[in-house]
Order: sequence, then C-alpha cells, then structure tokens
Amino acid sequence: MSFFTDAPRNRPLFPVPEQELFGYNGRPWVEPPHEYIVPAILPWSMPLGRAERTIVALRGIEVWPESVSFQLSVYSRDLLLDEPGEGLIDHRRVPDYNALLVGVLFPDGRRASSETISVPSATKPDQPVLRAQGLGGSAFHVDHEIFLWPLPPDGPLELVVQWLDRDIEETRTSLDGTAIRDAAKEAGEIWPGLPAREAHGLPVRRVGAQAMITPAWPRESQGPPPLPQPSAPRPPSPPAEAAAQPRRGAPLPTRLPRRAR
Repeated sequence: MSFFTDAPRNRPLFPVPEQELFGYNGRPWVEPPHEYIVPAILPWSMPLGRAERTIVALRGIEVWPESVSFQLSVYSRDLLLDEPGEGLIDHRRVPDYNALLVGVLFPDGRRASSETISVPSATKPDQPVLRAQGLGGSAFHVDHEIFLWPLPPDGPLELVVQWLDRDIEETRTSLDGTAIRDAAKEAGEIWPGLPAREAHGLPVRRVGAQAMITPAWPRESQGPPPLPQPSAPRPPSPPAEAAAQPRRGAPLPTRLPRRAR
C-alpha cells in the first residue's frame, strides 16, 4: 500500500499559467544564485557581538562559486521589532549609525559594509559588494542574510558588527578566508544548459512586484520632457435665444414640433 494517497485530485478552477526558469544571468555580484546552485555549507556558529540583553551571532555560512552568504541572527531579552520580516538591517535603507551595522574587511585591505544603500550594478563592480536583508523571525529573534561578493582571498577575513543602541561596541571576528574559498569548489550547479531569457532587444524594468518590457529610455541629452502648453481660451457660449435657432448649414430636425392647440 502506498504511503501517500494516490486518488486523483481535481484541477484548480483557475490554473496558474506555466512559467519556465531561464538560464543564470551571470551576475554573481547581485544576489545569491539560489535557483541555480546548491551551496556548500560551513557550519560555523559563534557570537559576533554581545551585550547584557542582546546577542548577535553567526549561525552558518553558505558558499557559492563566486560569493558567500553569512546567516546572522539577533537574539534579545526585550522587544526587537514589531514586524520581524523587515529585519534590523537592509541594503535598501539608509543606515542609522546607532543601529546594527555589519561589515567585512579583506586581508588585502578591501572592505564593504551596510553603511550605504546597495544598488545592483549592471556591470562588474571594482569594489566588494555587501547586501543585507531580513529573513523573518519573532519579536525577540530576527534572522538575516549577509551577502558578500566576491569570495575573500586567502587569509583571515574579519567580520565586524556594531550596535551602539544595544551597547555593542565595534567587535571583529576573524574567519578563515582560505577555507571559504576551498568550500566554493563544492557548490554544485542544479540546471546546466538552461536557455537564456529573450528580451527582444528591449530593456526590462521592474514595476512593483511585476517585471515588464518597455521601449528604450530617452537619453539624458534629450533633456527633460516639454512642459504642457496652455490651451487656447474657449469661445463664449452663445445666448440662449441664439442657441435655439438652427445654425446655417445645420441639418433640419427630423421631427417638427406639434402645433399648439
């Protein structure tokens, strides 16, 4: 006997249109390639910053072929957030220097942090990219993903946290960059040979939660759009008596008025 029920199920009344996964866009500095790669896992867990009522901790590391994601959690004995889904740090918000800050320092002196808003770049950046976002949790525990590109070079990688509002001064934790680079070799591709997305030569922009294809944007050299021209004044309305008379050349009424009795 089968473990699962094998009875046929009714199809939904309004089926969802089929969608197809396209090939990887080849921009590893934008976000983790969750849909295309199974990452290597480094089960490193350790406190990164601690105060009397708050702890910032590393729960583990996901290593991609060209980037790395730090799984960071915040624990507190008092209220952290009313909406945990928003997270305590986010690369799309202007940071508060008294709030939680996260950064990395490479062995060669390069650095990246959550101090600035991170916007995806269409071309390969010349500096490291750090992007942080909340993953949910509860009022007293919030998870975050700290995305870092590129992979760190061999040597010690310093992970830095600071949270002045919670009495956590700047704290640096050294991680093994060589072990992270070695783990990247174990990340596996899921769907090799996927077809590329066809954009038909038109740029793609995102509007709300939907992506739409639009005509090419006007160049900056064209200047701002022209201002609307004032409309010509409308002629005054004719008097009521004149309006009752038929205009010259106007069609005659199809029904004559009834004669007064």
